[in-house]
Amino acid sequence: MRRHQADEQRDLQAVKGRLPGAEETIANVIGRVSPHCALVRPGARVLEVGSAQGIYVVALNRAGYDAHGVEPWRPAIETGRQLASDLGEEMDVVEGVGESLPYPDDAFDLVISISVLEHVNDPLAVFREVHRVLRPEGAFYFHTTTKLARRQDEIMWFPLFAWYPEGVKRRIMDWAAAERPSWIGGTATPAYNWFTPWGVRRDLREIGYSKVLERWDLMREEELDGWQRSALRAVRTRKPLRFLGEFVKPGSGFLAFK
Repeated sequence: MRRHQADEQRDLQAVKGRLPGAEETIANVIGRVSPHCALVRPGARVLEVGSAQGIYVVALNRAGYDAHGVEPWRPAIETGRQLASDLGEEMDVVEGVGESLPYPDDAFDLVISISVLEHVNDPLAVFREVHRVLRPEGAFYFHTTTKLARRQDEIMWFPLFAWYPEGVKRRIMDWAAAERPSWIGGTATPAYNWFTPWGVRRDLREIGYSKVLERWDLMREEELDGWQRSALRAVRTRKPLRFLGEFVKPGSGFLAFK
């Protein structure tokens, strides 16, 4: 398993090196979301939950969006401010947590959160807060862990970790945070939360989201090559293949509408 580093732990030079990749990621996210949400267009107000040093905020601003971020770890925010200064750009990232967003109701057209929900204290509270700050017909795009995939990037040296019982996963993460922090990327907040597609759909709809799309609905054929395009068409039209696909591809993505 490859060694990784938690996003919020990266220094200024490492963050600068990731900017081109961040811009590519944001272009991909916007490409997936905009066909489904009319509010997502240049000039739209976008919030990133869990911004770390704010490179996705920078990428969104460069793409023509009015981007803002919230991040709980102050050193990451300070690194982001230095980044913005070095780039000669403005970057609005404030200190806060997803469970209590420091914004008024109906404030954003789009909220994004990439590899963050697995680390928060209360995912349901984050879902509620995002719903509150979204404008009507706004959308919430997030990518997070899955309980089903045989591969994962959250901890080294534990094969099939996502399949372990929840209590066992938590105890291992607590141990790794204390004794082997490099195995979890040095983060102070390990990945305690692991999701299933049906559980996410249920929770979002109970909170009041009107519609939920999964990654198979969002992936674009232009992102793929050859046989992968044919596989995506098959997965989209056959529920059993959707389920089997969750075991193959690590991580899970969703787009939920207010």
